[in-house]
Amino acid sequence: MKQLIVLFFILFSASLFAQNTGLVVGKILDKEMDNTPLAFANVSVKGSSLKATSDFSGMFLLENLQDGEYTLVCNFPGYEPKEINIVVDSAEPTEIKLALGAFMLPSQMETASIESPSEKKALKQTTTSLN
Repeated sequence: MKQLIVLFFILFSASLFAQNTGLVVGKILDKEMDNTPLAFANVSVKGSSLKATSDFSGMFLLENLQDGEYTLVCNFPGYEPKEINIVVDSAEPTEIKLALGAFMLPSQMETASIESPSEKKALKQTTTSLN
């Protein structure tokens, strides 16, 4: 009986010391191309060094996140960056989908013209007569 109690306490204490970490599974989509997967998009946890890159199917995985609230930042060249708030629970994976839209230039661009002063110099003119 003592052995059973000791075994119970060992197993119970081991579970207390185990780190409960969650994971985030997501898919990055291209809003401009009918939600096709966006490969090689960067996903990071704001305020952390934790990062991931989406694969050819647009999927990414962030592991070893403590339970809590986080802000994910997704970037891809030529697309508007997107931030999303998530809640991580170690009991189950957090699943998200992000659709990125292309970066749009302002409709009215400012135009500028640059002028430089120029000087015209008269060349020395000579007239020669042949008789």
